[in-house]
Amino acid sequence: MPAVETLRFLFNEYRRNARWMVIGFVSLLLGTLCQVAAPVFIKLAIDILQGPVDAAREGPVGAFAMRLLSSNGSDAQAFINECLIWTGGLALVLGVFQFTKRYYLIRVSRKSEYELKKRMYEHLQDLPATYFDNTRSGGIMSLMTSDTEAVRMMVGPACMYLGSTLLITPMALAIMFSLNTTLTWFALLPLIGLIVSTLWFSPRVRRFSVLAQEDLEQISARAQENFAGTRVVKAFSRENFEVSEMDALGARYLKHKLAVSRNNAMFAASIWVLGGLGGLVVLFFGAREIAAGRFSQGDFAAFSLYNVQLYWPMIMLGWVTMLLVRGAASHKRITDLLNLKPDSAEVRGGEAPSEIKGRIEFRNVTVRYSKDGPLALDSASFIIEPGQTLAVVGPVGCGKTTVANLLLRLVKPDSGEILVDGTLLEAYDIKALRRFFAYVPQESFLFSETVKDNIALGLDEGAGRDELVKTVAEAAALDEEISALPSGYDTMLGERGVNLSGGQKQRAAIARALAKRPRVLVLDDCLSAVDTQTEERILGRLKQASRGLTVLLIAQRVSTVSHADRIIVLQRGRIVQQGTPDELRDQPGLYADMARRQELAEELA
Repeated sequence: MPAVETLRFLFNEYRRNARWMVIGFVSLLLGTLCQVAAPVFIKLAIDILQGPVDAAREGPVGAFAMRLLSSNGSDAQAFINECLIWTGGLALVLGVFQFTKRYYLIRVSRKSEYELKKRMYEHLQDLPATYFDNTRSGGIMSLMTSDTEAVRMMVGPACMYLGSTLLITPMALAIMFSLNTTLTWFALLPLIGLIVSTLWFSPRVRRFSVLAQEDLEQISARAQENFAGTRVVKAFSRENFEVSEMDALGARYLKHKLAVSRNNAMFAASIWVLGGLGGLVVLFFGAREIAAGRFSQGDFAAFSLYNVQLYWPMIMLGWVTMLLVRGAASHKRITDLLNLKPDSAEVRGGEAPSEIKGRIEFRNVTVRYSKDGPLALDSASFIIEPGQTLAVVGPVGCGKTTVANLLLRLVKPDSGEILVDGTLLEAYDIKALRRFFAYVPQESFLFSETVKDNIALGLDEGAGRDELVKTVAEAAALDEEISALPSGYDTMLGERGVNLSGGQKQRAAIARALAKRPRVLVLDDCLSAVDTQTEERILGRLKQASRGLTVLLIAQRVSTVSHADRIIVLQRGRIVQQGTPDELRDQPGLYADMARRQELAEELA
């Protein structure tokens, strides 16, 4: 159950930070004692003005306070001064305990927030790619920000104010009843109204707050997508449509936030009304008690202060309830994320080789991405010897990228085996294995860093780093174009490398892969955005740079794979042809058809 999970989470957080919690709650207890003791000295200071103070008539609390005073009351001014010193001292000590309480209890919540975000981020790294395909990044960011903030408020402030309420309420009531039982019952009548008001408005504030939070998540996700895809929006003249969509989301968000403000305002108004009514009740009946001689003026002053002290905990009780409910809802959302099983292909642990030769073997490998979907790869078997280049070609959707994903352990096969140097892929530690692999995906992703930092992504800082970056940029036929940029290799790139062309981004990704100095190089249709002349120039340099490496080359164009040692041709997930480029050109079949069509297209162009 969600409530049980939330309570277990809170218990574990408090147990792990037991030392800080003990310091915080001891400070809370001592601060509360100071808070409830101060009105007693004010009462004694006022009562001395009416005549000698009799400890027997002051009740147990007043009698105890008088024992703390050195003055016996014979000198009224000295007695008053000492009472005021005690009141000021208690206020000063209360301030110290308030600081200590807040520092340590809020510290626990900040630590919990930090650790929760860290766990979420680490867990997200291990989730399968399908999760990110089906989840909006704005929703993930909302989980990492507003939901973790709600959990933090539940762990820290809610706990602190709830503890304060549970301590000060019985203490203040006990002293009020010792002062005057009848007046205390009258004073509780407005407090009952305050409790009813809290129970009425808190659920409404909570409901509209949750709706506003969900609206904010939608706004964040929509804005992120629009900013990332601004070129598409402009190209299709969707600016007005996107503005109207955001306006509709914003109007709904405004509606729910105004509902929160309206209910908060009405709640605050009810507090003032009930507080004023409570003051009138205490004033009216207190005056009658004083006139009847059953109540001193000092009793009335202390009673009024304790009555005020009761209102704040009652108000906080509604706010704490809202924090607990909202925090529990956010904790459930976060728990749902953390309970998602990591990609089975990403599970860490296993053999960590210091070097690999790069021999790759697929044995009857079959993959299906969904139960009802077609086979992405059907009983595929092939071998890539160390230092050999194997090309994979075929029509769109035939399973070429699936081969790359399997080799990089981004996807786990449904059946069959994949071996690297004769050892099952699953037997290797995923982190250790990927140190020997470099990957250039279909969609080249560049970070908002300098060109140099993007190319050197897989490198450690050290001597020779800049020279290596320049060398691999030359191998990717990108050096001249980088030099023409405003700051050369130190030019800052926009989001996703938006200030580079598609071909430049692909070549930067190739340079990044080569800079890693891998044993196995996986190129997934990474020259699709360059023309055939540039492609020839890059392939020539790549052949030199990748000499001795095991290369898996995936391509749409036959011209891209003309230098490969062997080629396999995929169609609907099955290997329908394999051989050298010359052998496949001479064989009737899909490869020869593709070659003729592409040559004809080039001639027509």
